[in-house]
Amino acid sequence: MRDGGAFDALVIGAGPAGSSAALRLQQLGYRVLLIERSAAWPRPQVGEALTPGVQNIIALLDANDALAAVPHVAHAGSRVLWRTRAPELLQQTGSALVDRGCFDAALLALARQRGIAVEQPARLLHLAGAAGDWQACLLCGAHRQRQVRARFILDAGGRSAASRIQCAPRLAAVWAEVDQSALAELDGATQVEALEHGWLWAACLPGRRYRLMLVCDPRAARQATPADPEARLRTACAASQLLRAAAHLPLLGGVQMCSATPSLAPDSWQDGRLKLGDAAFALDPVSSSGVEKAMRFSLQAAVALHTMLGNGGKGRHALARRFYEGRLVEACARHAHWTETYYGQAWCADRPFWRARAHGEAGGDGALRPDLLAALSAQRARLAGYQPPQLKPLNGLDPARPLRLHGAAAIVELPCVVDDQVCLHTALDHPHLERPLAFLENEALFPHLARLAQPLPLAQLLNMLATGMPGHKARRIAAWLWQRGLIESVG
Repeated sequence: MRDGGAFDALVIGAGPAGSSAALRLQQLGYRVLLIERSAAWPRPQVGEALTPGVQNIIALLDANDALAAVPHVAHAGSRVLWRTRAPELLQQTGSALVDRGCFDAALLALARQRGIAVEQPARLLHLAGAAGDWQACLLCGAHRQRQVRARFILDAGGRSAASRIQCAPRLAAVWAEVDQSALAELDGATQVEALEHGWLWAACLPGRRYRLMLVCDPRAARQATPADPEARLRTACAASQLLRAAAHLPLLGGVQMCSATPSLAPDSWQDGRLKLGDAAFALDPVSSSGVEKAMRFSLQAAVALHTMLGNGGKGRHALARRFYEGRLVEACARHAHWTETYYGQAWCADRPFWRARAHGEAGGDGALRPDLLAALSAQRARLAGYQPPQLKPLNGLDPARPLRLHGAAAIVELPCVVDDQVCLHTALDHPHLERPLAFLENEALFPHLARLAQPLPLAQLLNMLATGMPGHKARRIAAWLWQRGLIESVG
């Protein structure tokens, strides 16, 4: 065993979540050690869909050139049989299907290129010490041990068997691949089809491969089709309209399975140890946004860590934790709300599989963190009850009548990111907002709006806003607040 040096962060797992966190922390000036247990690289991996939001993340990491050569198939639209028994052709720009093994490998290669310390294959054998001074013993390769010190641990090693809070009823994914040339009539479009007991997703992948995936309730699927997973997948294709031609095609390799239950880990935040990606939360695959959300949350975790490393005070730690757990809960709640709505729109929404997912509730091991479960439930309830406001006409904004905050408005304190640090910022809350609002058009609304607790003429409000922003922006913001009923006329 040898002393392997000191690091600000030890990142476990070199998938998109771990590599994104490592790259971002290095951009912020920290020493990072990234370890990956898989010796085979590039490793085969599921989750090939990259939604348009990934582009902004890649740009922030300055990784466009590094990922340009990753094999991918540009999104050619989706043929969706969901709301009715007739397929719809939907277009979406900016999304793609990638070779996930090559995508992960390119991010890891970029980390090496930028001087991030990497150990592969390596795994954590033993951890001692405490937050701020962890002593980690790593097994590198087959026999070599390495002792390192790290101030913080970021675990992006994937979903473990530890207790989870379930955000929806159980799901399992069963998938296999066939030769794309055998399905030329599908025109390269992604296929999505709702069936009575689950749904199918199929798409062209790089290398002339065609992925077939069934997402279903694992228990109900075993009862309905007791045979092996391959038989269940073929039975589902045979029962479909869009993928019937694939039901009897030879498979390229075996059938694979994994859990697809939306969940979050109640221990995602521990003192000095944070979880990322699948280790922290898993989303329903129906949105195909899992990779984007995992990478985005990793950047948010890096900001939380930067906040603590930059200032070790207890107040900063508490604020960073509030921000991190708030983003974790919000990501899971928003996705659960969207998926419930989407499941409720299916043509077969009256069937048990669909009813359960259109009215899902958080459960599982919430007793481990009742506060986290309560926050998740409260956020879901807020989203479920939210109704977009009817916009008021601007000609009703009378310059002669003073303005004030609407009676239902509240001024709250919200953790926000400013210059890559979490800070507590005054924000506006109101039933017409999905979430409290601290910034609009990248401009801070407070302390300006605090003056509206008392009536204020429109001209004075505009002059006050214009002290910190261009006048045209001040006018747009005032109009936006008025139209949504966040400010009201007096008298």
